[in-house]
Amino acid sequence: MQDNMNTILKVDNLVKTYGKFQVLNNLSFEVHQGDIYGFLGPNGAGKSTTLRIILGLVKSDSGSINFSNQKIHFNSKKYLSKIGALIERPDFYGNLSAFDNLWMIAEMSDLSNPTNRIHEVLELVNLIQRKKSKVKTFSQGMKQRLGIAQAILHKPSFVILDEPSNGLDPQGQADVREIIRSINRDDGITILFSSHILSEVEEICNRMLIINSGQKIKEGFVDELMNEDKLHVTVKADNINKLISIIQAEGYDYYINNSKVMVDIREADIPYLIKIIAKSNLEIYEINQNRSLENYFLKLTNT
Repeated sequence: MQDNMNTILKVDNLVKTYGKFQVLNNLSFEVHQGDIYGFLGPNGAGKSTTLRIILGLVKSDSGSINFSNQKIHFNSKKYLSKIGALIERPDFYGNLSAFDNLWMIAEMSDLSNPTNRIHEVLELVNLIQRKKSKVKTFSQGMKQRLGIAQAILHKPSFVILDEPSNGLDPQGQADVREIIRSINRDDGITILFSSHILSEVEEICNRMLIINSGQKIKEGFVDELMNEDKLHVTVKADNINKLISIIQAEGYDYYINNSKVMVDIREADIPYLIKIIAKSNLEIYEINQNRSLENYFLKLTNT
């Protein structure tokens, strides 16, 4: 993943209403060249509507979208030649092979050597051995991987992946994560990545956006945003009462979990806490810091 500031997608003050219900309320954000950009929000937050507006499937009431420094117009779809997308579950012809499904899509694209390109993407998503198999025989994970192959078939510079791991088992999720890393790292594709699996976003995204009720709540680098929040640090020592008295004296919030003390503390204060515990001659058996995107997300969205 790259962290430069060349903006490939700029969304500015998007508004969308359906009847009296406002789905998007002046939503703005930027995706930078090279990002794996996590797009998060509870159900009904406006994520799917936003993605459909970017892809020209839904027209916004107001606001603008710029892609590669060009303003997108709803009636012009030329920019879509540079964008790939997998929205929810992919849909293929079950009685056709993986190769034949991709061939039909390739015929609609300006590919100089479609056969070679189809083989390239099937190799990338680990389906080359099943290229002649009918898609109806594929597992859901294989279909998701074929969906990613379809999204990158025409060599886009930008790909939208909407819940690509939805419904997959842990191995399927791991396979999809590795493919996402690969196409970002090796092919230089910028990825806008929507997911409900928060640990997945935390693991592979460098930047992220959290929205709620159609509005931006937080946007920025994942590590920096996570560092804004307090950590839950688990401490276990030979004398829990003495440990608690030290933590109380320093004014930290805490609670007890079995024989361990859970302390709410900022990361920068952890070395100080360890130092004062060590000075008290306590035997420290365990100290672990726990930070999760899930806790951060729930706090921001109040869900």
